Amino acid sequence: MSPENFVAALFRVEHARTEGVILERAIELHALVRQTPTAETLLPAIGAWFDGVFRTTLTSRGVDAERIPRFENLEGEQTMLAETLGNILDERHEKGLQEGRVEGLQEGEARGIAKGREEGREEGLRLGALAILLRQVEMKFGTLSDTDKTRLSQLNHDQVTRALSLILTATTLADIL
Repeated sequence: MSPENFVAALFRVEHARTEGVILERAIELHALVRQTPTAETLLPAIGAWFDGVFRTTLTSRGVDAERIPRFENLEGEQTMLAETLGNILDERHEKGLQEGRVEGLQEGEARGIAKGREEGREEGLRLGALAILLRQVEMKFGTLSDTDKTRLSQLNHDQVTRALSLILTATTLADIL
């Protein structure tokens, strides 16, 4: 791993604009660190740094700091990260719906609440499954190009689920897409 790649990966995490992009960048950073011979010593330091960046980013967006889990390292914590982001998306949908009600939105309120919750859950599940898929794909095929990561990140939940079911028998990345 070149220092430029490492610094670029850190920079991408710090400048991620959405929770989904934070998750994607954290997965990329983890994969990059795992390639280094000093990964076992770097992961706790990167985890502590990520914990601070993640907390600062989310609290600046109005998320209660007590609801954000601590990240000691990035090893195996992508699922927890995806769940946290899914919960935050659920809460944002709920908050948006509550604000809409206050502004006088009365028609379709029950449908809006149900739809907002469902969309939040679906996105959280998709992000969690995507984190697992990206990790499995990199473990099987090695480091992915930015183009391949983007292609995988654009899959919907059903496509991610299908890709996860194909990963064990796939011989190329094209086999799961």
